[in-house]
Amino acid sequence: MKLVSAAIVALAMLATLGGYLQEKKRLETIRGLPPTAARDLYERAQVRRDRLLMTITGVLMAGAAAALILFKVHR
Repeated sequence: MKLVSAAIVALAMLATLGGYLQEKKRLETIRGLPPTAARDLYERAQVRRDRLLMTITGVLMAGAAAALILFKVHR
């Protein structure tokens, strides 16, 4: 069980580091663009992030609903 916990922590750390490096690269790209192009790039990225979060939320809600249904069926 300790190995599983350590693996989860390591994956979380890698995901955090990856997110940090990706954001750093994105900000460097934005700084090198003219203001209108930078704003357009930022807005497109924001739309993608919003869609991803809505998708993840939908999947989690569907999983929670399925778990509730299965719980009630097997009760």
